Amino acid sequence: MSSPTPKLLKADLFKSSSENLTDDERIDLSNQRAYAVAKAYSELMLTEVGHGLDSRNLETTATLLPNGDFDIHTPNSNAAKFTPPSWPRKGFPRVALAFARLLVSGDDWGVKPSIVWLNDVFVAGKYKLRRQITRQNSKPVPIISLRTQQLPILHALAQIAVFEPFAQDSIQQFKRSNDIPVIQQIISFTFKAVLCQASQPRFHALSERCGAQGLSEYNQIIGSQLETCMISIAEGDISAMSIKIGTELLLNRYQPPAPMNPTCLLAQHEKGLFDESRSILKGLKGGHRHAEFNSLILPRCPALVEAIGHRRAYEAAAKAGVDSDLLALYEIHAVLLDPSWYIQHTDLTREYLFQKEARLLDTLLPRLDTLLDSTGAGLYCTAPILSLASWDAFVDRLETLEAVGMSEDKARL
Repeated sequence: MSSPTPKLLKADLFKSSSENLTDDERIDLSNQRAYAVAKAYSELMLTEVGHGLDSRNLETTATLLPNGDFDIHTPNSNAAKFTPPSWPRKGFPRVALAFARLLVSGDDWGVKPSIVWLNDVFVAGKYKLRRQITRQNSKPVPIISLRTQQLPILHALAQIAVFEPFAQDSIQQFKRSNDIPVIQQIISFTFKAVLCQASQPRFHALSERCGAQGLSEYNQIIGSQLETCMISIAEGDISAMSIKIGTELLLNRYQPPAPMNPTCLLAQHEKGLFDESRSILKGLKGGHRHAEFNSLILPRCPALVEAIGHRRAYEAAAKAGVDSDLLALYEIHAVLLDPSWYIQHTDLTREYLFQKEARLLDTLLPRLDTLLDSTGAGLYCTAPILSLASWDAFVDRLETLEAVGMSEDKARL
């Protein structure tokens, strides 16, 4: 594809402009040129580190100077432009469309585009606690005040609280089943299935809620997500082992550890799924060797193994005395993984499930900072976005790329 640069240079729009233009005419000309550049190159610099999608409250300014030039100014580290398509490339001159607040004679003319030469300018939870957004009344509020930000963090904390005693309980049950390798497999893989089923979408949600920052390896979230993907495959692929274990349990060759309380919701769900699958299996003339076993039973096996795991996790956490609110949030999350079954087979309603989840989140939210610290993860976190100080220190260590021949007194982003 040929470069659009020669075409732009020949256009009347980019020829030298008259020195007698008014401020309004200069601004209009700048907007037209910015639009042309953006259409040609598609290099858009809108997002700022501290604002994300909150573009109405951008802090970068473009001040019209008496000589007709513009001073592009980034007042603090939160206002630094942050968008992958317009990152600089060493030795490769680039231009971009930078959005900034236009200041003319002290008046704020709102967010406008400007053409610039490019120069380099418990992780999710702590990041959300310090990150702010600005509402229509211009009052900044923590982004964690949004329920969409609270959901993945509080659910992750509930899972952490439950999985610790679940791990210890699995170890003890594994030791007690020393003479029965198949039962040891059931214990270990129901544990692994639940952890992988919980962690992979949770890491994805945490990464997404952190915006572009969540995709950077140095912030540790995306790396942890990839690691859990590898864990799900290593030492026994979850999908393959779920099919193996699920099939053997359906054929009554072995029995998983019995429920401590058969009447609890998760135990009812586990039994209901097995009864449902066994009923289908009985209708297959060739049993588990029938062709329809592949299409009707195998896809249900992962859910069967996970159902056992969720019930075992809940029991282990309850026995260990895990915080009742965290345990209840874990339970409601497990229920919401398969709400149709609970609505069909119990007296629970869809609205009741969501209302209960909302009440639990409201109860736990004031304790968020304490819950994050109680995980002990702070000792192992090196993500720059944990605090403003660590982010500033990280930015100071980055390599600065400069355009050839650019003087130090030029405005930089």
